[in-house]
Amino acid sequence: MRIAPSIFVLSLGAAALPAADPPVVAKPDAFPTLVNPQCSHCVDEAKRRAGELNASDPVLCWTRGYSDGGCIPIRFFLAQHRVISDSYGVFVYDPDAGYARGFAPGYTYRFRGWRNGVMVMTDTRDGTVYSCLSGVGVEGPKKGHRLKSIPTLTSTWGVWTQQYPHAVAYHMFDKYKPVELPKTENPDSVKTRLAKSDPRLKPDELVLGVRTGSKTRAYPLSQWHGLVKDELAGEPVVLLADGRSQTAAAFRPIARQPRKFLGPKPDKDGISLPDAGTLLPPGAKELPPRTVSLQLTGETVLDRETNSHWDVAGRSTAGECKGWTLEPVDGVVCKWFAWSAEYPDTEVYGQTKPPADPKKAMKEVAGAAEFLRLLPKPFGTVKAVDPKRGTVTLLLDGDKTPKVWPVEPDAEVKINGWWGRLEQFKPGDRAWVWLKLDRHKNPKSVAMIADEWSGQEIHAAAPTSRNESDARLAKQRDWLRTRWTSEGLPGTLSVNHVFGGELDVLLDHEAIRWGRSLTTGDKVQLVADEPIQAVVKHVSPWRERTVVRLVVGELAAADLAIGRRVFLKMPPLAKELDESHYPPDIGRTRTPAERAEWFLASIYCTCQIDKEICTGQFYTLSSCNPNGCGAPGAARKEVLKLIGQGKSDTEIWDELQSSRGPLMATPHLTK
Repeated sequence: MRIAPSIFVLSLGAAALPAADPPVVAKPDAFPTLVNPQCSHCVDEAKRRAGELNASDPVLCWTRGYSDGGCIPIRFFLAQHRVISDSYGVFVYDPDAGYARGFAPGYTYRFRGWRNGVMVMTDTRDGTVYSCLSGVGVEGPKKGHRLKSIPTLTSTWGVWTQQYPHAVAYHMFDKYKPVELPKTENPDSVKTRLAKSDPRLKPDELVLGVRTGSKTRAYPLSQWHGLVKDELAGEPVVLLADGRSQTAAAFRPIARQPRKFLGPKPDKDGISLPDAGTLLPPGAKELPPRTVSLQLTGETVLDRETNSHWDVAGRSTAGECKGWTLEPVDGVVCKWFAWSAEYPDTEVYGQTKPPADPKKAMKEVAGAAEFLRLLPKPFGTVKAVDPKRGTVTLLLDGDKTPKVWPVEPDAEVKINGWWGRLEQFKPGDRAWVWLKLDRHKNPKSVAMIADEWSGQEIHAAAPTSRNESDARLAKQRDWLRTRWTSEGLPGTLSVNHVFGGELDVLLDHEAIRWGRSLTTGDKVQLVADEPIQAVVKHVSPWRERTVVRLVVGELAAADLAIGRRVFLKMPPLAKELDESHYPPDIGRTRTPAERAEWFLASIYCTCQIDKEICTGQFYTLSSCNPNGCGAPGAARKEVLKLIGQGKSDTEIWDELQSSRGPLMATPHLTK
């Protein structure tokens, strides 16, 4: 992780990671990966191996795409190979953790070993190691990146071929021999498990684990059947189960009309160009998506409005909507110990909150400063950018269609591990975003957007070269210095006392050093419709932002409305001050109480919070105050004690940094 000489360098490396990152037990030769096997169809393979395929044989099914998806008999393929890298998907089977699932196609993924009792695989292109359960990179250059999941579920050969006889299957050459499924746990898998499983459920209890955005919830299969309607991360979800094959899947209650999709036309890496499909029947008119209200009638999931029946794959099998499909949500049936290890913050359906764990030690009492946890934080691909309108078009991972998102005027924009501008994003770029919610918890706009490099830093994915990382950062810092010099520091007009000729400008987080270097009497320009000459009257911190009070000429700002976005032009801050160990406004005359608040508005939280999202780790420590966090109060008490001992601001700064470490001066964030 980068530790920058300047207190406000945005080192987006991880800070508060768990003390010991779970190790990977590597056994790459334990199971040979099957790459690009020849394809056929279920109806043909049922005849070819009629004497060996049983109706009760477990299968892994992908439920969307060409020929309504496909299925893989586990005894013939996945039991021996565990990972299949194919143009239809990357399919994995982990009997010890109780799941099988699929990710986006590719030829380059290979079985690697286990971590947290969960299988992992390696992408041979760059060496990144991914969890086979969550799809999240756990080691390597793309650590923290999440593979795109494809909708899959487990079923049985008899159930699936009865419902989808023309689904894709692998050509079952004689070399593919059935084997018995494992009856005992793999010792290499077992020894990587956490010492103690989450006590909310039994370790081996099967759950449907569901993820939307940054929110996860586990639904114990023993506690429901057929249908569950719920809300997760502010959006409705429906869970469908099939008692015949003991399987379940998650969807949004939004149905789209049937389409026919092409078979894969893979490149050398097994990846095909996107296919939007053609409507069925041929010549059909494009219709808007339908919101369906499902209910369980006996063993049938029914939408009474259209008299449509739905199966566990989220496809209507009868009625007005026959052939229509529900939007899949990322979900997988697995054992509780595995899901809770991958998602320790997961909720459990029917439980209000996890029991307190008194053994969790924190360096300081951290309270409840975690409102960033509420925000959805998806990855996606940039499709278009409109800086003038302040919008970005994103295809979020898991979505089928791009969406235009307004970007908050004061959104945090991260480029190359530093602040940047929306215009620096280009179509095709990968991005990580935080979505702002309305009062009903519906995503409405982008509050933070980071390019792929910054996202990797935030998620503690070490770049391929530290020198390259430092060069990127330096280049972006110089770029933004030039931008600040020509355009000014971005901010919002918060007060306009027209008759008194005074204005308050609330500068954005990125302006924290330059803005706070200003002093009373400095001459600046306020840039709105046209430049307005101004003199600085007062400068004060407000959390990670900076309030600059200006005096302007008579009626010069009379037409500026409160809330207006403006720029504050000032002479460039000397580079040695910009990169100094100390803040530029340290040591100014303040009361003891003002000095303490200045420290809270100038440092970042270093609490050792296990897999928490602490507001003060990304914004300054003072931003924890509204949520009752104990860390700001403890820091305030410590600073006031040092002030009472007669110590100067620089002495206090050095003492705090000595005890708290360099992260005190560096914005950081765990995932």
